Amino acid sequence: MTQIDPKSKGTYILILQLKKKQHITVGKLGEIKFSKGYYAYVGSAFGTGGLNSRINHHRKTPKKRLHWHIDYLREEAELKQVWVSDHEENLEHEWASILSHIAIKPISKFGCSDCKCESHLFHFKTMGFMKDFKEIVAEKNYIIKPFQNLP
Repeated sequence: MTQIDPKSKGTYILILQLKKKQHITVGKLGEIKFSKGYYAYVGSAFGTGGLNSRINHHRKTPKKRLHWHIDYLREEAELKQVWVSDHEENLEHEWASILSHIAIKPISKFGCSDCKCESHLFHFKTMGFMKDFKEIVAEKNYIIKPFQNLP
């Protein structure tokens, strides 16, 4: 695996697995019905701490105050993989658009309260979607790498 500079800023995708369907209350979004399967969450880390800090936040199951929509899902779902790009441009919205075209369904308004995207969380039955996603991203000359510091 290729390691990135811990101080790098960039865009990331969390791949989570929910082993059973369930209803989860997600902050102001309220109760959401989540199906069993895999979820891809797109985010960006261009602030202090960069990718390393943001991904370390997501690696931990939240124990205190839940900050982002994804924190609510992280309480129930297992983090399986993280993919990152340290491209200087924020690719979050473009990646969300790509995932929306290959997903079973987007989770409406999830993780995108600060933008016009339909969602930043997408449901898939299997992990096979990442092959398609990586091919589309490669066609656009963006490099996406696995983040290797997962437990």
